[in-house]
Amino acid sequence: MDKNRFDVIVVGGGIVGTTAAYFLARRGARIALVERDRIGHGTTARSFAWINASSKIADEPYHRLNALGASIYHDLADAFGAERLGLHRTGMLQCISRNDTAGLAALEEQVGYLGRYGYPHQVLDAQALSKLEPAVTFDDDATAIHAMSEDWLEAPEFVAFLADEIRAMGSLVLEGCATTTLDLNDDGSVSGLVTDQGTFTTTKVLIAAGHETPEVLAALTGYEAFAARFPMNRVPGLLVTTPPCQSAEQLRHVIYFDSPSDPFHIRPAGNGRLRMGADDTDGMIAEDTSPESIHRAAERLLGHARARLPGLIGDMTAEQCELAIGIRPYPHDGKTLAGALPGSQGLYLIATHSGITLAPALGQLMTTLIIEGTMPEALQPFALERLPGFA
Repeated sequence: MDKNRFDVIVVGGGIVGTTAAYFLARRGARIALVERDRIGHGTTARSFAWINASSKIADEPYHRLNALGASIYHDLADAFGAERLGLHRTGMLQCISRNDTAGLAALEEQVGYLGRYGYPHQVLDAQALSKLEPAVTFDDDATAIHAMSEDWLEAPEFVAFLADEIRAMGSLVLEGCATTTLDLNDDGSVSGLVTDQGTFTTTKVLIAAGHETPEVLAALTGYEAFAARFPMNRVPGLLVTTPPCQSAEQLRHVIYFDSPSDPFHIRPAGNGRLRMGADDTDGMIAEDTSPESIHRAAERLLGHARARLPGLIGDMTAEQCELAIGIRPYPHDGKTLAGALPGSQGLYLIATHSGITLAPALGQLMTTLIIEGTMPEALQPFALERLPGFA
């Protein structure tokens, strides 16, 4: 066997690329997973990592794609054990005040969708919430969606586990390996991939490069317009992770406070830590935000948390916490891009928001497309042809 010949090469060792490589290897393909830096240490490590479909209800195919991702995590946990995967089966509480008229109407609409989709959930009042989370301060008129099947993930640990499985199946995981160009046959079909560690022979390449997808596509294909015109935005998000604190272990669920005054989300983060983020503080930062601005946003976020979890947050400051900005890929229409690159032969692509939730579903479905050559029905709404420039 030519050690540099592979059935499929996956470019990008975040959770999306690694999970796709795992499912491809499980189908018997010989894979090279190529990562420029370290496996699972980019945006994957800077994610809130809440596995969910309850908040994605307006578009049914997108909801069901997310629900499939969540269910595959459960299948993997049954096979390997949740602890080995870094999967925490906690459930999620999405809370609002009934005085928030617009918020209540939106929550009631969301409950209706979840019921029609058959997604497991229940609606709780303030008394029931306080029994589930006695360390949390809820509004007296609070109501919440309890999504019992939703989890959170120690994403770097999950990626490391899958990388070990990929190696055990006889495939290759390369870290610190930058890609350069695609090798193409005279008819334009893929024949190989050039990297700074050598040239690898393959007829199929899957790009899963996250927010760097436009630049990677432009470099590999030589078509510079990808870097400027690819239909995807880069969306920064701030995460604050507290230092270890024994009282933090009192928090049991992922909690999403959907409130006009203090909107934020928080979850356990293992080893007595808490991790939190919020849409309003995300709006205070950009990729080039100064350390001072990041600090102000983090203090605002801690203020939200202090109002709801005073005994757990106390007088904790931003200086005591780990502050991280993750750059998330966000397709222009808000939904996943996944499939063959139109006009190419052997070149495939995944670019998506909610990569933690969607990685298993996209990995499994893209494996069917790449190995069998047929587009799964669940993947069809997310093909690249739906967007201008790809049709």
